[in-house]
Amino acid sequence: MKWSAEQYLISPHLARALLLALLLLLPAVLVVTYRHGRPGLDRWTVAEQWTIAGNVTAAALILAFVFGGVELGSMVRTVQTSAADTVEGKSVSVGSASMGSASVEDNEGGDTSEKVVRQIPKKEFRRRVALFYFDRMESARADTALLRAVPAALHADLEQDSFVSTYSPVGFADELRQRGYNEGLGVPLGLRREVAQKTGAEYVLAGSVGRTGDGRVRLRTRLRETETGDLVAERHFESKDLFGTVDQASTKLKEDLGLPEGHLDTATDLPVTEVFTPSVSAAKRYAQGRYLQHFVDTTDQSIARKYRRATRSDTTFALGYQLEGRALWRLGKREQARRALKGARRHSYRLSESDKYQQKALRLYRLEGRPEAALEVCERWTSLHPYDLDGWRLKANLQWSFFRYEQALLSYRQILELAPESRSAEISIARVLLRTGRPEKALQRATSYAESYPRDEEGPLLVGTIYWKLGQLGQAESTFRRARRMDAQDARPYLLALHQARGEFVQARSKIEEEASSGQAPLQAGIHLSHHHWLRGRIGRSQESLDSLWAAEPETTAETQRYFLAIRACDHYRPSGENRPSGENLFATELIRRLEILREETAQNTPGYKAGAQAALASCMTASGELTEAEKHLKRATRLVERPDIPPTYRLSFHIDYLWGRLREAQDRPQDAAARYEKYIEDSSPRALLLRALRLPRLRLALSYQKAGRPGEAETTYRKALALHPAYPRLNYHYARFLNDRGRGEDARKHLRQALEGWAPSGPDFRLGQKAEALADSLGVGIT
Repeated sequence: MKWSAEQYLISPHLARALLLALLLLLPAVLVVTYRHGRPGLDRWTVAEQWTIAGNVTAAALILAFVFGGVELGSMVRTVQTSAADTVEGKSVSVGSASMGSASVEDNEGGDTSEKVVRQIPKKEFRRRVALFYFDRMESARADTALLRAVPAALHADLEQDSFVSTYSPVGFADELRQRGYNEGLGVPLGLRREVAQKTGAEYVLAGSVGRTGDGRVRLRTRLRETETGDLVAERHFESKDLFGTVDQASTKLKEDLGLPEGHLDTATDLPVTEVFTPSVSAAKRYAQGRYLQHFVDTTDQSIARKYRRATRSDTTFALGYQLEGRALWRLGKREQARRALKGARRHSYRLSESDKYQQKALRLYRLEGRPEAALEVCERWTSLHPYDLDGWRLKANLQWSFFRYEQALLSYRQILELAPESRSAEISIARVLLRTGRPEKALQRATSYAESYPRDEEGPLLVGTIYWKLGQLGQAESTFRRARRMDAQDARPYLLALHQARGEFVQARSKIEEEASSGQAPLQAGIHLSHHHWLRGRIGRSQESLDSLWAAEPETTAETQRYFLAIRACDHYRPSGENRPSGENLFATELIRRLEILREETAQNTPGYKAGAQAALASCMTASGELTEAEKHLKRATRLVERPDIPPTYRLSFHIDYLWGRLREAQDRPQDAAARYEKYIEDSSPRALLLRALRLPRLRLALSYQKAGRPGEAETTYRKALALHPAYPRLNYHYARFLNDRGRGEDARKHLRQALEGWAPSGPDFRLGQKAEALADSLGVGIT
């Protein structure tokens, strides 16, 4: 049975089950042989029949109990899907990491038409290995880059085997940094085991490496069981060839992991130089780039530079090209990114099958603007490699980016099934539940996350946000204060916005002063100060704050940030007479002039900068009454953010739907304005709660409902807004007018009094405050 299991990939548990079944049936065998062993026909007694039946029943029950949840069939299952990407329309052989291969062809970057039929190992029989950076070997020398390059090469080599799931050291970066191991080196065994357990790895792989005086490479690997920490095998290798040594180590590791012989005899196992790089220099620079990307708070420029040096050392280094292209893309250097990604595709024969799928999905999405095709590739990837975390992560992120929240939820849950301690998947599930209108379930998830990871600031911030969205402002404040004690960077802005929402303006102002004195985020502090003045009716001082931010040095306020400042400023100041002594909106007109100059002088030419410029001009032209020109600019901004290669979430960054709502309001089209505001509110993310506090789109939605003759929906919207921001002066003022117009004077007085208290510091030139005082006189509301 053992030989059969090894050769034909039958579950090794089947032999144990059969042996146990034979042992369990031994009483029945003894009864039969004792009573019926002599020649001739014997009569069966009732006692014998009941004994044998009872023995068989008991054996079946015991087998069901012992092996009920164990796979007793084949170690593999058959899947059929399209093949991975190929090179420039040429047919290539895509080797199976286990059993089987297919010749596929990709014409002009299109989808492959031929199918790959593959046998993949079932989850129960895969070996999951947590790989850590190596240590320096005694009596040998090694630079830090080598300690990272050898695990990277081992990871690439082991990736060829479908029976092995290897978790790279960079996957543990957050956990190790929190524990004080910022370099990822010298991690003690206890912490390695703890981290491996959280990722669901059964084995821990570490080791040491160094070079002798005559240039020979010494390599030692230690494979341990995660659960017990017991040493499975320790191997020593020495040769002049680094990558040859890695190949030897990889071969022995597969044997030590107990992979089936029948699989090892047929599985693809190319030299590591064929699936990684033959250049030691390129391997070191690649490993350093990965380290910078995940362990160090650095810029994408530094990361891209490391990968670029790697690809210059080896011009066929596909993995280096792939990661260089992604770093350049994040920098907005699209053409350079395209060249790098084309280099990765040109040399994709050096990529593992999973990397090919990743490359193709990113190419279809980023370069060709075909997100649906990219998602289809991810579907194939995860069906052929159902235990590949990278495939599920990319799939989930694409689904999230395109608002396919229910599909993303399934993908994140699959990630949790593969890696039960995946923090990003756990908190993403909570966010998806919140986005899909299930705040109670989201709160349970987020609370569980915060309890499981008490040192992670994201937990209490998300819990506080959910409490706020549920209208439980007191609990939200206590949770944000806990995050503040953890030195969470975003805790202060949340507390500030919550104080403003509750009418605690003195506490809010102290938070702004505390933020400004820290000097960590001067732009953010200035925006909060401007908003605070605007909120309390001090419009001139609010404009002065924005002016000072605009005039700040480029290091403090970059070009794109000035566009967002203009959007924010022109969103506040309208020609309706609410904020200005006269109908002329000189502030918006001045901002338009500045924006035109900035657009001519800007050195950036990316879609983001272009969209920011167009959105800012549209906002300010709406404010100044130039509605025809505003619509032209807003259409251009919309086209820029609705490109096929840009996810729909991008439009949220530029508040496109909100700006359309403001424009439709100005054009006296309240129904269209309401539709835009509804979409803007529906698409809001948990973090967007801060932006909603600055912009309050529910107030605009309620006013649009009023103008459109939909009072029931207007009142519902007012109430929802007041549940989140009960003391906002403008919100209370407009609701008071709404109630007064419907003959509900007593309710109107309460909200009008709240508005007047908030506007107490405003001056005599604040027009909206004057209107509120006039309404207060008519309702007999005392003004203190």
